[in-house]
Amino acid sequence: MNQPQRRSQLWLYRFIAAFSLAMPSIAVQAQPLIDLSSEAQGLTIQYHTTFHTGIYDQGAAEITAYDPETQQLFFINASNNELVALDISSIDAPTVLSTVDATAYGGAVNSVDTYRQWVAIAVEADVQTDSGFVVVFRAEDLSYSHQFTVGPLPDMLTFTKDGTLLTANEGQPSVDYSIDPPGSVTIIRNAYDPNEATMVHAGFEAFQVDELVAEGVRISVDVDEAGMDLEPEYIAVSPNGATAYVTLQENNALALVDIANGAITDVVALGAKDHRLEQNVLDVSDRDGEISLKTWPIKSLYMPDGVATFDVDGQTYVLTANEGDSREFGSYSDEVRMKDLDVDPSVFPSSMLSDENLGRLQVMKPFHPSHFNESGKVQEVYAFGTRSMSVWDESGTLVFDTGSQIEETLARLLPGSFNSDNAENDSFDDRSDAKGPEPEAVSVATIGERTLAFLALERIGGVMIYDVSVPSNPQYVGYVNGRNFEVPFDEDDSDAQTLAAVRESGPEKITMIAPDDHPIGKWVMVVSQESTGSISFYTLELGTQTSNESIHSGTQSDQYVILHQNTPNPFNPETRITFNLNEATQVALSVFDVTGKKVQTLRNGLFSAGTHEVGFNGSSLASGIYMIELRTKHQTLQRSMVLAK
Repeated sequence: MNQPQRRSQLWLYRFIAAFSLAMPSIAVQAQPLIDLSSEAQGLTIQYHTTFHTGIYDQGAAEITAYDPETQQLFFINASNNELVALDISSIDAPTVLSTVDATAYGGAVNSVDTYRQWVAIAVEADVQTDSGFVVVFRAEDLSYSHQFTVGPLPDMLTFTKDGTLLTANEGQPSVDYSIDPPGSVTIIRNAYDPNEATMVHAGFEAFQVDELVAEGVRISVDVDEAGMDLEPEYIAVSPNGATAYVTLQENNALALVDIANGAITDVVALGAKDHRLEQNVLDVSDRDGEISLKTWPIKSLYMPDGVATFDVDGQTYVLTANEGDSREFGSYSDEVRMKDLDVDPSVFPSSMLSDENLGRLQVMKPFHPSHFNESGKVQEVYAFGTRSMSVWDESGTLVFDTGSQIEETLARLLPGSFNSDNAENDSFDDRSDAKGPEPEAVSVATIGERTLAFLALERIGGVMIYDVSVPSNPQYVGYVNGRNFEVPFDEDDSDAQTLAAVRESGPEKITMIAPDDHPIGKWVMVVSQESTGSISFYTLELGTQTSNESIHSGTQSDQYVILHQNTPNPFNPETRITFNLNEATQVALSVFDVTGKKVQTLRNGLFSAGTHEVGFNGSSLASGIYMIELRTKHQTLQRSMVLAK
């Protein structure tokens, strides 16, 4: 890009940013939804602003990385095929500083990361099946420094703490499947210094297809070499820098990489999730017109996209965002509607295959002999992704899975927009037949003494927060979603003004900035969005908790509604719940158990201004902690209560 073109591009970015910041009155929903449970324990979250590119559903703000030295946030604009530098020294007024046109270095740019004063991007070749590139720039002005040739289709890259750079080379086949390069991981030591850098390509040559299949790794295409079907997606490095954990999404597996020796040491099959179990209920239909979380005689494969690592008591754990993904190249697809399979009627009776039930669920074409009965009928069916976040130990053994908690929480907090699509509003239940909320990315931050996981949900949007300090028993902390579901938003309503009103949709990456790395002195959560082409900024702070009250939507100081602690508390079996309204409004008052499952709706109707008291009888319930939730149009308040029999 020549200098006049670059000045024109920067002017356009600045115009869009200024335009979007000047029009908050367009949005019906004044503030993002912020739900904090009693597990938040004094954690507060504040929304600051959203930077807009003004580009709809083209990946205009997908992947971000932060440089604390220059206080710049770098992001990938896939629509313009460029790297963009934002000055975020003030997160309330992010400003574009410079851009780099990636077409000068190859084909599409896919990823970005920083190390000290260096910025590196992953660029695929003009011909996707050829070797790709890593290009390194100086962070202060995005001037070119040097580059490396890596494997085909570097989809993601990341620096370790010592400046080693790793790329996940996905190696996808050509559209007609005539060329299928092997997947690999490139390891570049001292990547910031072209004179000292050394590089090794770690491949899957040591792994045999039949052995991987026997261990449960999904191989969906008939190949002779394992690497032709194994496609590295995302990388997380262990806190000690010794091991890289690489998601092989379509293969439902994790690759373990010995960084020092430059070798892939293991490929671990992640197994399946059984939806016959009550803790794994899901909504499978987009045609039933309701939220319907049920058990079904199917399984799903985890198929994670994003991955992160953390340590507890010297042990490394791995977090995965279990999105799921199909293979679709040209005329080839491994995806099919459930009703189009020739199924075993003793397992799947015809009534179960209606569109209102399992019929429209997108599932995998059978890929193993065990999926068929003796008559050749399909008896075992797998869906894409598990709609969950999982914790694995350092060897890839499952420690914890959120089960159905994500969909259950969304049903409680956003019932009118449950399983919405990311590319349009007014899309209630549209994604239930696909992969539901689609957990996309996961990040970890240690705030105070607690290790918190931040999980981005690609379709309905938002970030779900879990305390993973006890890896075998993570606790839901809260949920943040800045999307405005109340304004028109689809391919026909996608101008810059509408995108600014919607604010955010389709999160792809969460970047956490520590208090010492930013002038604001608080944790900064940066959420980049594919559909709205926007980047939102939030701050997190751990203060002193004065009560177990939690508020979402509106400002956290707003006292439009007051929910008092129930009395008596603890109680057995009866208690009274009191709340105040400063004007007449619609109120839903409910009780939930600790898993987030609704126990009882106490009231749902119009209440006048003033003080109201509602009784609750827990005689049919077991002793334990329960949650009172009071929801109005503007707020949701929660308090915990204890039933002690």
